Amino acid sequence: MRSMTGYSKELFENDDFRVKIEIKSVNNKNLNLKIKLPYILNFMENKIKTEVASRVFRGSVDLRIDFEDKRELGDLFEYNSNLASSYMKVLEKLEEDFSEKFSNKLDILIKQPNVVRKNELEIDEAEYSDIVKKTLHKAIDSFLEMKEGEGSRLKLYFEDRIKSIEEKVVQIIEKKEEVAEDYREKLLERLEKVRRDIEFKEEDLLKEILLFTDKSDISEETSRLESHLEQFKIELEKNESSIGKKLDFILQEMFRELNTTGVKCNLYDISKLVVECKNEVEKIREQALNIE
Repeated sequence: MRSMTGYSKELFENDDFRVKIEIKSVNNKNLNLKIKLPYILNFMENKIKTEVASRVFRGSVDLRIDFEDKRELGDLFEYNSNLASSYMKVLEKLEEDFSEKFSNKLDILIKQPNVVRKNELEIDEAEYSDIVKKTLHKAIDSFLEMKEGEGSRLKLYFEDRIKSIEEKVVQIIEKKEEVAEDYREKLLERLEKVRRDIEFKEEDLLKEILLFTDKSDISEETSRLESHLEQFKIELEKNESSIGKKLDFILQEMFRELNTTGVKCNLYDISKLVVECKNEVEKIREQALNIE
């Protein structure tokens, strides 16, 4: 189990090259990958995206690569002297015609199209790819290691919360038999107050109690709740990288069963336990949003 929050930085340097890769991520429903590359590595963008996406499945991931080839490759930029001279003559002519001086003609000149242009350098793509891929692999390894460490801490937190819910569900099951008895006592108490004015048969009283018992029965809800709790624990033990969506679904089902249980039972003790269980589920859901 892995957290969606992670960070890593990997540096490679020798006499010819220097590569620095930085990866960081935060929560996101799906994988949102942003890559920042130097111009010279643009040919690798799709390969890098594929590599990251094959190992990271959810989260907003920012990946930055700084790359330096220390060898002499020639001038990366050059300027067009003929075009620059033509622009400069126009600027000087404007000054002459309007009797005004530009504060910095070079600043204006360098902003003109095609005055300064980037040379197409001959590079060894295979060599660049090999160096960057090896460094990227190490960076992802460190990145995933941090995510797994955070995931392990969250797993312990989830296990504590689930244990607390299980204990409360046991108490709910123990107290569910009190619901009908509590209703019977309150019903008899109310009837006793109006006995002189209203006639009723014991048979009608029994039917009313049985009807209420059927409507307030929470056996199915508690059974499904126990099943969801068990399934949640099973998912936590699975050696899978991406389980966040499964956990969220199970938690939604737990919350639904607790809601139904709370509506069907008007016994204070059970209502109190239901509220406590829902609070625990909310705590888990808040942290589960960070699970990949």
